[in-house]
Formats: sequence, C-alpha cells, structure tokens
Amino acid sequence: MRVIRQFVNQVLSVRQEIKLGDSARHHAVNVLRLNKRSTLTLFNGDGHDYACKILKINKNEIVVEITHCKKLENESALETNLYLGLSKSTHMDYAIQKTVEMGVSNIQPVITERSILSINQNSLNNKHRHWEKIIIHACEQCGRARLPKLRQTVNYEELNDLDGSQPGFIFDERPEHKISEYKNYHYSHVSLFVGPEGGFTETEIEIAKNIGFQPVAFGPRVLRTETAAQTAVATAQLFWGDLASNEN
Repeated sequence: MRVIRQFVNQVLSVRQEIKLGDSARHHAVNVLRLNKRSTLTLFNGDGHDYACKILKINKNEIVVEITHCKKLENESALETNLYLGLSKSTHMDYAIQKTVEMGVSNIQPVITERSILSINQNSLNNKHRHWEKIIIHACEQCGRARLPKLRQTVNYEELNDLDGSQPGFIFDERPEHKISEYKNYHYSHVSLFVGPEGGFTETEIEIAKNIGFQPVAFGPRVLRTETAAQTAVATAQLFWGDLASNEN
C-alpha cells in the first residue's frame, strides 16, 4: 500500500487527534484523493515520522489520530552547504528540489553579478515562500523527516560567513583542478558554490579564492546551473557522504 507523507507545522505526539489545516486538507482530498482506508504519515521536521489513522475525511475537513512514531535515520552524516547563484525560476526550483532529494543540509540563494533577475524585496519574500514549499514537497517525496534550512537571499558581497574555516569549492569551467582530485579527503562538512546562468565573473572567483574556496570543475563539459547544483551535491555524497566508500 502506498504511504502518503505530509508535512505539518506543529508539535506531534502519539494518540493525538489532529484536524489538518486547509492547505493540507485540500492537497489530501483533491490531489492525493485520500479516503478512510488510506495510509497517511505526518512529519514536522523533528526527525520522526508519525503514522496516522484517518478518523474523518470529507471536502471540508480531515481528522486523524497518530498511532505511533518512528525516528528516521536517513540524514546524511555529511553536512552540505549549497550556495546557489540566483537564476531563472524554473532552474532554481529544479536545483532546490533535486538537491533536497540528494541530502543537502543548507541552501543559501545568492545574487551574483550575472544573476539576470531584476528583483525587489517583496518578490524575494514571495520566492522564499515558494522555495520553502518546494523543500517541503521534496522531503515528503524522498522520505526525509528533517527540513534543510533555507537561508534568506543575499548579495554576493554580503556572504560574511564564507570564512574558509570549512572545505569549500566554487564550480567554474576555467580552473585546472577537478573536484575528483579531492575524493580521497575526509570531510564531515563541505560548502559548494554554484553560479547562475553564465557562471561567475573572474572577480567573484578571486573573492571566493581569497576567502578560502578552491575553484574546481566537474570535467570537460559545461553544465547548466540546475545540473551543476545537483551534480555538486551528488558528487559530495559520493566522495564524502552517503555513498562514500569505507576505504576512502
């Protein structure tokens, strides 16, 4: 039987009865087509899944009872911080969705010199709420019970926490070094910086180098920004995270 997972922003406990909010109700009834025989699991980002029994369901309300909870151990031991150059909406959406599925820990959108969007604070706030929904839906789909942190969008020059104290790589098609040269290192946390359409300027690369980031390339081909983001996180998981060999 297919298990449906749904995020709720509230404290959960066993034997608790919950009336789902309007958004969750609409999604469950009109999109997922749940009924009283359906299996529903709730999570709130605390690392647990809460199995529920549906007590009442109709177009106006859904009431469930939490029957038991289970702690999930599927988060990566590698803390991955993704700095993502602001790009077109569909590219950003795809990059965020796929990197969440791959286990990213933190996402920091960054306005770079080649970010082609003309954007104001109100628009940024709307985008932030939109990206939060993408993160939630990606966690619902892939089985994560902890939400990656989405930081507020900043300008490139505002990145005051890029202090070089942790391993960091900025991806560019020009450098001599490839990320594969670092696969036998042992990292517990890593920062990955992926640019927007058009990549980084030479000035931005120099700033990153001065902070302590190593410019690297994936290989001989130029990747689209949304492809580069998921490739960066997948590579980190392969070299130092979920998929890393114990021999490394």
